[in-house]
Amino acid sequence: MAQELDLELGLAPYDPWVLKKNLSESDLSGNGFVILPKQDFEKIIPQMERGLVENLGNGVEVKVHIVEEGHESDDYTLTLLKCRGSYMLRGGWYNMVKAKGYKPNDEIGLTWDKWTRRFLLHHIK
Repeated sequence: MAQELDLELGLAPYDPWVLKKNLSESDLSGNGFVILPKQDFEKIIPQMERGLVENLGNGVEVKVHIVEEGHESDDYTLTLLKCRGSYMLRGGWYNMVKAKGYKPNDEIGLTWDKWTRRFLLHHIK
C-alpha cells in the first residue's frame, strides 16, 4: 500500500518548540519540579541519545539553555526523570524559575538540541 505525501505548503512561521506548557502555581512552588506534557515530551525522545533515555527512570543530568531575546542567555543543569509514567524536570528547577521570574500562566517552550545535547527553553509569553 502506497502512502501519499502531503506537499501542501503552509504560511505559518516556523515554531521550534515541540513542547509547550503553561506554568501552574505548583510548577513554580518550592516542590522544585515541573511535570512535562507526556505526549509532547515523547516527541522529543527519538532525538535523544539511547543511554540517556534508558536511564530516565533513575534520573539523568541534562543541560537547559534558556533562549531569550537579544544576546542574553543562561545555562542550567537539571535532572530529568521518568516517574510513574510522567516526565519531570527537577534538581534546580525551582532556582531556575525563581531566577527567571516566571509567573503562573507563563508559557514556556522546550525542545531538544541533538547537536549540543541539551534542552532549549524559551519563555513564550
